[in-house]
Amino acid sequence: MRHLGFFFTGFLFFSIGYGQSIETKKKYSLLNPVPKKEMKEMETDRPDVTESAYSVSAGHFQFESDLVRMAFNKSDGLSNTEIAYNLANLKLGLTEKMDIQFVIPTFVSIRTTEIATDKLINKSSGFDDITVRIKYNIWGNKGGKTALAVMPYISFPTSSISYNGHTGGVIIPFALELKKGWSFGTQIAIGFSKEDNDRYYNGYLYSFTFGKTLSSKLSVFTESYISYASFEKSTEAYFNGGIVYALGDNFNLDAGFNYGLTKASDKVLFTGFSFRL
Repeated sequence: MRHLGFFFTGFLFFSIGYGQSIETKKKYSLLNPVPKKEMKEMETDRPDVTESAYSVSAGHFQFESDLVRMAFNKSDGLSNTEIAYNLANLKLGLTEKMDIQFVIPTFVSIRTTEIATDKLINKSSGFDDITVRIKYNIWGNKGGKTALAVMPYISFPTSSISYNGHTGGVIIPFALELKKGWSFGTQIAIGFSKEDNDRYYNGYLYSFTFGKTLSSKLSVFTESYISYASFEKSTEAYFNGGIVYALGDNFNLDAGFNYGLTKASDKVLFTGFSFRL
């Protein structure tokens, strides 16, 4: 897994160095924040699975969270329920094109029972793995109809309920503004995870989402994604949807669902919020 750590570290130093070279020509940075009156509309990586192609404004902090996320799964005679509380993403704008993100699951509870007898098989709870991500916007951060970004990430084995080793990968999100309040987003993700045989295997994900602005405060989205795990040689497909309500320019509430279309896929309900400073 060292190659992933080297890749992530190298990308971070390259991005910071490149960003600083741009900042010598441009105006704003972590230490010289974008004035609030010049800030673009708040863009978030939630509530859909497809990540935003836009980074947080330089020098500003953004907080995004699944306040409650419930995942249900029934397969192989077992019923699994996982509840995550305050699955938080803390984001800080470093340059005009780049931010750093810390994904921290505050508390996770897992319960497994036997369907036929309702016998408790497993019950655990605690802190889960922390993920660090760097998002670099390639184009479109300041406007235009399209935007593209690259986001490498690495997860550290901080969990008190499972051991997954160091995992990571890279996500490439793309955004397209359509007519009449419609927007489109898509992403490709490649990940690496440690399996039971102590070896690392690839995983792949492709998603696309459509958003619709209904009013100055209300918007909705519909989404689909498919993932493939090379270790299990399994494919999962999801249909998702949700609603976002803006309490102001810098605060959103949201709720939605992820509905697994394949037999072993989770059924997920969530509600959360996002704000920036």
